[in-house]
Parts: sequence; structure tokens; C-alpha cells
Amino acid sequence: MQIRYFNETDREPLLEFAGSVQANNPKDSQYRSQELSEILQQPGFNPKTSCLILEKDDHIAGYCIVFSEKLIQRAVLATDVRIDLEASGSEAKLIQSGLELAKTRDASVAHLCLGSETPRSAMLEDVGFHNARTYLHMLWDEETPPDTKIPPEYSVSLYTSQDAQKLTDIQNAAFTGSWGFCPNTAEEIEYRSNMSNTRHECIVFLENKIDVVGYCWGCLGPNEGNTRGIISMIGIHPDYRGKGLSQIILTAGINKLNELSTDGISLHVDSNNTPAIKLYQSVGFREIDRLHWYEYTF
Repeated sequence: MQIRYFNETDREPLLEFAGSVQANNPKDSQYRSQELSEILQQPGFNPKTSCLILEKDDHIAGYCIVFSEKLIQRAVLATDVRIDLEASGSEAKLIQSGLELAKTRDASVAHLCLGSETPRSAMLEDVGFHNARTYLHMLWDEETPPDTKIPPEYSVSLYTSQDAQKLTDIQNAAFTGSWGFCPNTAEEIEYRSNMSNTRHECIVFLENKIDVVGYCWGCLGPNEGNTRGIISMIGIHPDYRGKGLSQIILTAGINKLNELSTDGISLHVDSNNTPAIKLYQSVGFREIDRLHWYEYTF
């Protein structure tokens, strides 16, 4: 078994591998392959220097992608291995190799996300990680979407191909300084808004005559062969917080995603963010799982 850098001959086998792990049906498998394909092509990312391959008997058995966020001196590791290698010494060595790569990029901290408690948690702790944050995975699957009541001084609009800078500005304003957030460029936002899991009509702005005051970025993803809506980001400009606007943009986002999805709408929220959790619960979201962000300090 060896760990090496990605090369172009790995592209198709890697996409096939990604579609084969943690996917129980053809639709989910195709989605995972397509998602990874688009990740490997995103602006500023070079898989030849940022993707490590775990190889066994001349076949891909796992990978670790290291996303460098130099503005906040952070690296995010995304790793997947064959089911029989989960929490194994081989996976531990793959993650350690990812950490070594992150260190060369001057990262001061590395993060990796896992689902509910698994043997991989103990493996990460053995490598030197600790559980830094827990996020609730919440689901809305009500029969009737909540009413969107918009005050007359505000309006809701949908993202268009000309709105990359507008979306970049409101996202950075809403989240800069938040845990784990790295400011985005308009080029990055434009690319992500055109990925296969995003439709422009799923990105909703809340505006007044002067400013974009908030937004909800919705995506679509597979869930056991069905289509599920996902609220990936939702935020309010700091100058407009405390005015009850979060519920307006949330319900607008739910209604738009509900038109397109057949298996509910999910989101992730920091377990320490009590006001946000109460807001989501007030419109029908309930906790279905937990995600754990593990941290390694260099």
C-alpha cells in the first residue's frame, strides 16, 4: 500500500471510486462522482499538489484532499477510503500525510468533519485531533411550507448570472470572523453557483432600496435515490441583524427549495448557536443527526 500524489491518469478511476463509496444506488453514486469532478476543477485548486491517493494492489483505495485557506491559515481535509479500511492504520497514515501537506502550506490549524460517532473518531484522536465543534443536522419535511411575510420596505429576488459579486459581498459580510469561514472571491462564488448541485433559482436575496440585507443559498442533493433540498448558507448583513429578517429569508428559501425537492430540506447549524436552532425549530426543522468537526493544531 502506498500514498502518492494525484496524477491525470487517476481522474476517471478516482471519480469511479468516489461514486462507489457511501452510495447505495446509481443516483447517489453519480452525484458523488460529479461533485468530486467539479471540486477537482474549481478555481485555484490543483489536484496534482492537493490530492493524495491511497493505492493498494494498483487500485485506488482512498484519497485525501487538502483545501488550503491561506487567508485564515487553515486547511480542511476531505478524506474517503474503502469501507474495510475505515479507522485503519492505512487511513491514519493517509490523514497524517494530509497534515504534513497542510503544514507545508503554513496552516496553523486543520479541520476534518465526521458524521455520528464512529471508530474513525478514536482514530482521529490517536492522530492528534480533538473534537472542536458539533453541528446539528436538521431536517424540514412538513407537508405545508411556512408563509413568507415580507415587510413592504423589503423584497425578495433570485440569483442571476450577473450576481456573483453581489453574492460574494453579502456572504463575506455575513460570515467574516465566524468560526471556520474563509472569505470568498467572486470567481469562486461564480464557479460554485454553476455547479451541478446548485440552481440559480435556489439562491435567494433579501433586499431593501439600498442594500442586500440577507441571502439563502440552497442546493439540491440525493438522498437514498430521492432529491433533497439543502440550505448550505444563510446569513444576514451585520447592519441588519436583530430585526427579525432571518425568518423572512429562511422561509423564502424553504419555499423555493420545496418547489424543487421531493425529500425534505436539510441544513447544518452549530450546536452552540441557540438563536439559530430556535429559529429553525420554529418553522419545523428537527434534529436527525450530528456532525463533528475535529481540529488539529500545528
